[in-house]
Amino acid sequence: MSVYEGRITRAGLLKAGAAGAVGLAVARPAFGAISRLESTTLNWLTWSDHYANDQLAAVAKATGLQGRPTLFSDNADAYLRIKRTGSQFDIVSADGLWVPKYHKDGLTESFDLTSLPVAKQLFPIARQFPFWKDGSNYMAYPFSWSTVQIYYNPKYVKVKPTSWHALLDKRYRGKISLENIPTDMMAIAARAVGAKKPYSMTKAEISRAKAFLKEFKPNVLKLASQNNEVVRALADESAWIGITNLGTDDRVKDAGGPVVKAAYPKEGTVGFIDSENIVKASKHKDVWEKFINTTEQAPWIAKNFLTNGRPLFNEKAYKLLVNQGHGDRARRLLYNKPERALQMTIKGPAGNEQAYVDAFNEVFGA
Repeated sequence: MSVYEGRITRAGLLKAGAAGAVGLAVARPAFGAISRLESTTLNWLTWSDHYANDQLAAVAKATGLQGRPTLFSDNADAYLRIKRTGSQFDIVSADGLWVPKYHKDGLTESFDLTSLPVAKQLFPIARQFPFWKDGSNYMAYPFSWSTVQIYYNPKYVKVKPTSWHALLDKRYRGKISLENIPTDMMAIAARAVGAKKPYSMTKAEISRAKAFLKEFKPNVLKLASQNNEVVRALADESAWIGITNLGTDDRVKDAGGPVVKAAYPKEGTVGFIDSENIVKASKHKDVWEKFINTTEQAPWIAKNFLTNGRPLFNEKAYKLLVNQGHGDRARRLLYNKPERALQMTIKGPAGNEQAYVDAFNEVFGA
């Protein structure tokens, strides 16, 4: 698959179908002789696919650092929460160009990425994103990436939806599931109506994108808070179509659901490069490094890939997946092609965030 600013083509790299999910036979990360700390809770504003419950318990047992996640769906909501109540959180997950916005507005702190031993496990390109550099420091710890595309159940969707406009078909009334992310839904609508800059639409383009979403709304089953809800809806067939991340076909199959296939809209799409960030107002910045150095170890990241599908930036985890027999699955989902992440239209704040949110709310808040 090739992903460019305004278009996506198959190029045969992402094959239809899904490899069966076999549990990754790896030991828990060897944390070494880590001195136990008094129990410290790190409040983490994040998405559900950035951790596993057993992972956080194991990290707490090994380090005394208990990650306590609070979930969000939209970067804009997370940004406002940190801005208003930043001292309540220690870590915030953020997509692509939201990272420099947090930093520019004084809400997060950059750090010396080379000081984290676990950073040596990253693909080299993930340590060099120009938009995350702050002099010799880095603004965020790289986690994962993915394009956002259409997944469909061919049992009900007989014509491959290769355009966003295909999703307006009245036969799909109440049968489409996607995450409740207003800015990104407006950006997808921007692609549908031909806007060249999905996150910097003109007033006229915002109006056309709003009209597209208004026509699209009756076909929405629900706006999910996390992508695992989209997977469940496709698995139980309450949804015939999902708009979501790479790897959804595997996840639906793992959940006992039907075969779903990917489609890439000819108008193009958006994608994310996500990360973990130090909240500037955190009271526990002194232990942030130890927490990240433990949670981001390759065995956990490999396990996360098998659970959540999309490619991640930990190269050591990719090698572990290959050694454990999951190389075909990882390559099919472009795990070994992190440079593709820079060919996407990367998620970020809108040029006029309030106008985007207002247009979205006028459609879905009604």
